[in-house]
Amino acid sequence: MDWSADARARLQELGFRVEVLGTAGGDLGDPQRHQMDVLVRLTTGSGAARTYGVEIKRRMTVELATAVHFPTTPPPLLFTTHLSEPIAERLRARGIDYVDAAGNAHLAWDDVLIDVRGRRKPTTLAGRASSRGAGAFGRAGLQVLFILLSWPETATFPYRSLAALSGVSLGTVKTVIEELTGAGYLYERGNERRLARGAEPLDRWSEAYSISLDVALALGEFTASDLSWWRDAEAELVSLGVQVGGEAGASLIDPHLRPASLTLYATQLPVQLIGRHRLARAENDGNVHVRTRFWKEPFPKRQPWIVPSTLIYADLLASGDPRQREHGDRIRGGDDRLKRIDRT
Repeated sequence: MDWSADARARLQELGFRVEVLGTAGGDLGDPQRHQMDVLVRLTTGSGAARTYGVEIKRRMTVELATAVHFPTTPPPLLFTTHLSEPIAERLRARGIDYVDAAGNAHLAWDDVLIDVRGRRKPTTLAGRASSRGAGAFGRAGLQVLFILLSWPETATFPYRSLAALSGVSLGTVKTVIEELTGAGYLYERGNERRLARGAEPLDRWSEAYSISLDVALALGEFTASDLSWWRDAEAELVSLGVQVGGEAGASLIDPHLRPASLTLYATQLPVQLIGRHRLARAENDGNVHVRTRFWKEPFPKRQPWIVPSTLIYADLLASGDPRQREHGDRIRGGDDRLKRIDRT
């Protein structure tokens, strides 16, 4: 599919004059690019105009519509193959304008409002679509990718070391590395290996985490009448090998966030901690979530009491809470680790 021609045609059908102001390099039709950095100026018949940064994605799911990160300047315009109504609704709720190859569209600024819904998915030629490293986003693969995203320097580590750090088999690491390399997410030349196009694997990792890994890590749900105790418990948590994630961890990155829950990661249920702080087991969702810490720190001397911001970001998205989603977007734009991933 010629993405450049299709996007232009759909926008022209909506009555816009389309002017491509420039790109950051590469072909608009290149399927391997995630953030196209294409600047497009749309002008209506009455002269109203807006400049968008076009983001092109071949696939979009409800989960990805929640997890995917778009730069806010210039305002993003998503173009994709087809958007079902639940997906489109999620994008509209986030204030993201879009148009798809079927002609569904939502663009809103000042007095301009374009809202087209219900167009069916266009037919395509039969054929097998590229998996784009789909196996690397299964449960075990997510554990390996977590290490690579959180500590990009580990991309140069031997397979055996990555297996020990991520808690998966040596064969799984080999398969994941091969799939990530084939999908263009890892760059290999000789003995050099490094993360590439980090924004897209981070988006896909966050999406897949909420689907297949988040629930699988659950160790227990508890309720605490006072959640403030953890802020003064750094030494205690470190001594027990427990780390803080979720919105509690996020509150240390984003001071605007006032956490209503506490997420703890531990290798086993921290009975001593539970008893000391009078955490009562909850039948359903409590305000203290204890999850399995499946990874080992690659640099123990740096070991913090807070989980890496990659996991905090995914926790916020997996919550399904719009408030936490908003804080996730803010953290992604301001946290050094996440900004470094987006720049790769």
